[in-house]
Amino acid sequence: MMAVWRQVAEGVTGVIKGHVVTLRNLFRRPVTYRYPQVRPELPVGTRGIPVLLSDEEGKLLCTACEVCARECPVQVIHISAHRDENKKKVLDEFDIDVSRCMFCGICAEVCAFGAIAMSDVYELADFEQDRLIYNKDRLAEIGRRRRGPIINYGIKTEGPRYGPEPAATAASPAPAAKTSPPEGAKP
Repeated sequence: MMAVWRQVAEGVTGVIKGHVVTLRNLFRRPVTYRYPQVRPELPVGTRGIPVLLSDEEGKLLCTACEVCARECPVQVIHISAHRDENKKKVLDEFDIDVSRCMFCGICAEVCAFGAIAMSDVYELADFEQDRLIYNKDRLAEIGRRRRGPIINYGIKTEGPRYGPEPAATAASPAPAAKTSPPEGAKP
């Protein structure tokens, strides 16, 4: 019988503690961002989309060693390369499927050449699945917008917070023609 009363007392105590927290926060001024008009200032090290970094001349730092692709837990990095006449690997393709990427940052951590960093680009929603596969050029473009040093495998970028548009492969469809409302319908 005593155990029942102890459980009742613990339940009541839990409810009272919950109400105290609610009352304490009830009179605080709310913190509201008018997103997307006002965007939050993200801290350095925010894990957005992984990007490819370049040197001062604009040449990609990636050596196509494929360590990042092997270590990626969800296997979303796809790399293809060939060897030139000096037997050196040359990067042909570097694709990341950001629809499946979990932004863990392991690819940036294992890169021995510092060629990958996590950017602050996080607005990746799109209506077409194919546009969520970022190729070498799109990743390098975001990486070239870097401002400041790499801190905790993350970089800050300037410019738009979304990735550049992929090159259109087919002509875009013509806009739909306006139709008049059916008779008797109120505008």
